[in-house]
Amino acid sequence: KGRTRSDVPEPEFTKSEHIPLTTHTDAFGNDPVPISWGHPDPAVRAPVICTVRHHAQRNAIGAHQGSYCVYTGLAVAAQKLDPDYVPDLSLTSPVFKIGPYPSWSDPKKIAALDPFGHMVTEYYSSWLEKGWDIRPTIAVTKAHIDLPECREALAKGRLVADGNILLESGQSICSKAAIEPVWYLPEI
Repeated sequence: KGRTRSDVPEPEFTKSEHIPLTTHTDAFGNDPVPISWGHPDPAVRAPVICTVRHHAQRNAIGAHQGSYCVYTGLAVAAQKLDPDYVPDLSLTSPVFKIGPYPSWSDPKKIAALDPFGHMVTEYYSSWLEKGWDIRPTIAVTKAHIDLPECREALAKGRLVADGNILLESGQSICSKAAIEPVWYLPEI
């Protein structure tokens, strides 16, 4: 699953005295990690590198954490967060897996999300071990949702609790995914 440690290129670390903008076309590095968008094998496809820590090797425009990256920038500017901080993802994994689906390996059908974005620690662990700053672009979890309409429908007999998706209490069990856009621009 993924490249072996010896197959993974060495990361180049960027030190900067300022917080760089990463949303313009010049934000690509001069030696970006090649990415084979739409390839079904994550080792061949390669990770999305969207961090300022490896500026020369960036292969994407934008920043990890989407619109929340502004808060990271503010914390760094206020000297409340070390600019070299990288989260330890070693003990993280998604609560459930999404896909893969056949359309995810067709670059003409997948243009707005990274299909491997929730499996960073599984597919790119050898990259992470070498010091690469690769972040998940999909977060998945399970949740209980308490909708008054479901409680009312249960009380009136319009719904019947199955104990799996709808509980006797009226809570619904659901799966949630937060997806950061990762655009494959040639298909937009």
